[in-house]
Amino acid sequence: MRNYQRKTQRPSADRNLRVTFTRREQIDVEKVAEVLIRVVLREAGTGTQAGQAGTRLRALLSSER
Repeated sequence: MRNYQRKTQRPSADRNLRVTFTRREQIDVEKVAEVLIRVVLREAGTGTQAGQAGTRLRALLSSER
């Protein structure tokens, strides 16, 4: 698995996901990407679209190069 440096603090993995919308002129793309990656990896293996994306992402991150 690739190492990467977190841009935000890591919440516990077993809590419910809460999404809050705040209108902004500019967004922090790194934080948004990190949240999306965390969500799909947590859902990996489920039958949902997020779960399928997580399974694919996990395979990409763990593949031998």
